[in-house]
Amino acid sequence: MKRLLSVLSLLALAQPALAQTVLESDFTISVPNGSGEPVVESTTLVPLLAGTCYDWHLRLGKTKGAVEITELYTLPAEPESWGISEGSAIVVSDDRMSATSTLSLTPEDGWIGSGWCVSDGDPAGDYSFEITSGGTLLHRFVFELRAM
Repeated sequence: MKRLLSVLSLLALAQPALAQTVLESDFTISVPNGSGEPVVESTTLVPLLAGTCYDWHLRLGKTKGAVEITELYTLPAEPESWGISEGSAIVVSDDRMSATSTLSLTPEDGWIGSGWCVSDGDPAGDYSFEITSGGTLLHRFVFELRAM
């Protein structure tokens, strides 16, 4: 019984270290302009303009080294092309409307993030990123690509 209590105590101490806590989130776009420096702002409205990039950001409460995450990226319709090379770690679904990436991200000041860029042939509409770690949903970002 004493050994069982010791094991349970260790598990109780270890459990909080395994769970990620999201303290803040942000979604930014980077729109190219003629000056060479893109315009960057926090918004969930993304211009349907090739070269515009969009990134999700999460500030985590507990960070020690790299964080393993899975990113599920979902589109409203199949794009003209995913632009992914053969052998890529990105897995496109059979219906070609979502892609799953497994990433190892090292936090900077607690922040991790990733993103994609608009390509010719991307559909307008509602998109999403679901970010999970260890099977737990950390955050879901919903945003819109709209012709402007």
